[in-house]
Amino acid sequence: MLPNKKLLFTVGFTLIVIAVIAFSIFNTEEQIDFNSQVKPILNKKCISCHGGVKQQGGFSVLFREEAVAKTQSGKPAIIPGNAADSEFIKRLKSNDPEERMPYKHPALEQQEINILSDWINQGAKWGKHWAYVSLVPTPIPQIEDNWIRNDLDKFILVKLKENKLQHAEDADRATLLRRVSLDLIGTYPSEKLSNRYLSSKNEQQAYELLVDSLLASPKFGERWASMWLDIARYADTKGYESDPNRNIWSYRDWLIKAFNADMPYNKFITDQIAGDLFSNPTDAQYVATSFSRNTPTNDEGGTNNEEFRTSAVLDRVNATWEGLMSTTFSCVQCHSHPYDPFKHEEYYKFMSYFNNTRDEDVPAEYPLFKIFNDSLKNELNNLESWVSAIAGNERAKKVSLFLKTGQPSINSTTADQLINSVIGNNNIALFFKNKSSARLKSVNMEAVNHIILRYNCTKSNGTLSLHSGGPNGPMITSWKVNQTKGNETVEKDIVLQNGTKDVYLKYTNPSVKDPNEFMLYFDWFYFTKQFPGKGRA
Repeated sequence: MLPNKKLLFTVGFTLIVIAVIAFSIFNTEEQIDFNSQVKPILNKKCISCHGGVKQQGGFSVLFREEAVAKTQSGKPAIIPGNAADSEFIKRLKSNDPEERMPYKHPALEQQEINILSDWINQGAKWGKHWAYVSLVPTPIPQIEDNWIRNDLDKFILVKLKENKLQHAEDADRATLLRRVSLDLIGTYPSEKLSNRYLSSKNEQQAYELLVDSLLASPKFGERWASMWLDIARYADTKGYESDPNRNIWSYRDWLIKAFNADMPYNKFITDQIAGDLFSNPTDAQYVATSFSRNTPTNDEGGTNNEEFRTSAVLDRVNATWEGLMSTTFSCVQCHSHPYDPFKHEEYYKFMSYFNNTRDEDVPAEYPLFKIFNDSLKNELNNLESWVSAIAGNERAKKVSLFLKTGQPSINSTTADQLINSVIGNNNIALFFKNKSSARLKSVNMEAVNHIILRYNCTKSNGTLSLHSGGPNGPMITSWKVNQTKGNETVEKDIVLQNGTKDVYLKYTNPSVKDPNEFMLYFDWFYFTKQFPGKGRA
């Protein structure tokens, strides 16, 4: 007789259910947590030789893909799900001092080896860094006490009780006054404010009024801006060996105003990181971007422009991550981070966002942003309105930007192919002798018919000419150069140009007899269109 199919199905299904239940009951192995149990062992015992700086044997425990990858032996050291065959565990257990790891260091405790073995057997799962795990709501402790004033106090009280500690008694009025004042404005309160608070009969109302008064004080912004100034590496000097003065106080004042105005954090950050990239940036947004200009500069003789430009970019990257992300990203500049989940190459991917700046190693620290008084601001606004009316809004913006920043100009210290000329005096300027020449490389000359330049000349009767393509190439313009009283800004019309070309400066002065005498010093050059309204009354 054939067995009943329905009966067979029922019996089979029952056996499967029993097997699953049995497995759940008897499989009570504790799940290993990577962050709290495994990573501390790896960081303490393994990572110095198998991590960011070193990867001996081609083995690294910084990231899972590296830990389970093939080593120099051609085989992986960690085989997920198989601790017994994993060379990593074999080396930890080895009795051979030349084979056992950590090499020439104390062996791991058996408990540590057990944790690592269990972790591998469970799949060698990597945990997400705690700082990047999304927060989840935490139940508020159910505890009652007359000391409790809000839900935070409940968490504190629970921990105090767990550690058999007693909370402090409420501070008296004078102590509370001192504490809240130092916290909010960094100094003691005024006598008037103190007397009003201490003499009030309604303590709660008086305290609220006290806090509101301190928050409304200009000193509040000064107190809290000082903390951000540290994050932003602010200094009134440039750093390095001579540490000369730096004129960047307007950024400090912008911060103070931002805190006192309770500026939203997203605007506070965006204006500092990219304030100049808005379609119509305000003067305040330009000043805010000084966050990225607080890097030290070194104009000592013999320094290299590109070296210190790169140094400034690296400093900018590190400050951005430390200030905005609370991450010591500078570690990743040289190797993958030993604790945070960042790889070495990711540092330079992020650096590429900033790696388009000038940061020339010059004393003037160009580009600069001029701060005008109210009278000059009105004149500038009137000029911008006038230019906009006769030449359009875009042209007005360019004229305004040049008057405020002197940009986009070419720094003379970027010149090359120097003949009888030098970049001298601690990289401050381009210096010409008699019969000198130099090249300004790849100048945008599209629709250019005007040049503005700043120079200082100590001798009269010289001739300066500009040539295209070479010192003896087609002449763009020339003029007589006489002695100046210090630096002077000179404007010259030139024949309409187009395209991008190398521009050569050439200077001669037949009245000069000493061939080693320097007499012409260039600061910057600005190639542009003629300013609107030329020849109009």
